[in-house]
Amino acid sequence: MENTIKTREIIHDIKTKDTSGHLTHFIKDAGIQIKPHDIGNKEETSAEAGATNNVQGTLKKTSVTAFDQAKTYTKNKIKTKRENAKILKETIAVDDPIHYSSPVSYSFKEKKYAKQMRQLNIAKHKRKVKEAKEAKTAAVTVKDTGIKVIRTTFIAVKKAVTAFPSLALAGLGLILLLVIALFIGVFSAFSSSSLILPGTASLSEEVLAHTETIEKYAEKYEIEDYVAILQAIMMQESGGKGNDPMQASESGFNEKYPRVPNGITDPEYSIEVGVKTFADCIKQAKVKDPTDTEGIYLALQGYNYGNGYISWAITNFGGYSKANAKVFSNMKCEELGVSGYGDPDYVDHVMRYVGLGFGNIRGEPNFENMKAWGMNNYYSQLGLYGQCTWFAWGRFYELYGYSPGFTGNGNQCVDQLVAAHPDKFEKSNTPKAGAVFSGVGHNHVGIVIAWDGTNITIQEGNIDGKTNTFQEAKTDWQTKTYTLAQLNSIYKGVVFANPK
Repeated sequence: MENTIKTREIIHDIKTKDTSGHLTHFIKDAGIQIKPHDIGNKEETSAEAGATNNVQGTLKKTSVTAFDQAKTYTKNKIKTKRENAKILKETIAVDDPIHYSSPVSYSFKEKKYAKQMRQLNIAKHKRKVKEAKEAKTAAVTVKDTGIKVIRTTFIAVKKAVTAFPSLALAGLGLILLLVIALFIGVFSAFSSSSLILPGTASLSEEVLAHTETIEKYAEKYEIEDYVAILQAIMMQESGGKGNDPMQASESGFNEKYPRVPNGITDPEYSIEVGVKTFADCIKQAKVKDPTDTEGIYLALQGYNYGNGYISWAITNFGGYSKANAKVFSNMKCEELGVSGYGDPDYVDHVMRYVGLGFGNIRGEPNFENMKAWGMNNYYSQLGLYGQCTWFAWGRFYELYGYSPGFTGNGNQCVDQLVAAHPDKFEKSNTPKAGAVFSGVGHNHVGIVIAWDGTNITIQEGNIDGKTNTFQEAKTDWQTKTYTLAQLNSIYKGVVFANPK
């Protein structure tokens, strides 16, 4: 019974079914179906069957042959491709000039030119990307700033209104005046179109005479990178004159003298207190480094207003703006009952004495500022370190914070600068401090450092008359004073692009 139940043998029979016989069975049936039509002619049927078999055999043979040929063709193609790739690889390894395996293949000049062109194309692409981002950011910033100011003003009004019942005894008139002052400050600040133009004015001899003392206390309070800013603060506060040149008497760090205007009577102590005060402002403003201009502007306005402004500006506006500086001044005027509080344009007034590279017009070039002397510099992109054009471009950027726009030879720079910035510079035969000069009969360009009506002090590069490495170029410049007649004689005529 157990054997009967199992179906192993039946399954075995199904699996080993004679497929050939099965097909033959069907073929026979097909023959039976055809046979009635050919009953009277066995020989003809046999001939037709033979012809059919011959056709089928030929088809099979042809298919096999075609498959074999295709297979052989594919193998040969793959083999040929691999052999060609191997030959190409060996050729590149030995002969490809891109790797400069043979120093004789390409001259130094050709290599340098190719490298310069690659650098120039990369720099142009980066500059376009940067300009597009900056344009987009500027538009967003203006919009966001406006919204932020209006929103903050609205919040202030709302708080004032909700506080009316509890402040009734304090006087509603004062509150309304504060709100009105806030609105006036916002919109008068927005209507101001004044522009920060760094490095367009010179430090006085009195300020320069205090430089060593400034450096001494800047090092003591760990802000030695901001010496040029401190000099500019002194220039704005006093021009370096008097017993309180930093106007630091009212600072909370003044512990020796009365905290009243000009209370300090010791110039060195004034400098120490002023430096310590500005160091604290930098800390409160969270200035990252000397390139953090937004943080530095906040710290500068805090030096003028007191660091209470810094926390107020950060809390309400996220940082400094000329608009909120005006608002703060107006609020303090109403709060203290005075006609004026501080200088809302203090940042502009200080920054005119110092360039964005923190190299003032009477100082030396700051070669650590790679925005001025690195790949932002058009002539650096071409590897022309040490050339007079490279030096003038970098020095200009330090003083003004933007490209001068010239890209030609030294005798073309004045015309190109005026064409690039007609709103800021004008062509003249007599100089101003901060001007760019071009030699008319001698291909040269430089920067005017000072002019007293007779003598002109200039800074210029390419003293050795050749292109240098960057390290060599940092020493290949000079500051020199001539009469205007002498300068004209040396360069066979000079022309100036003067700041307006």
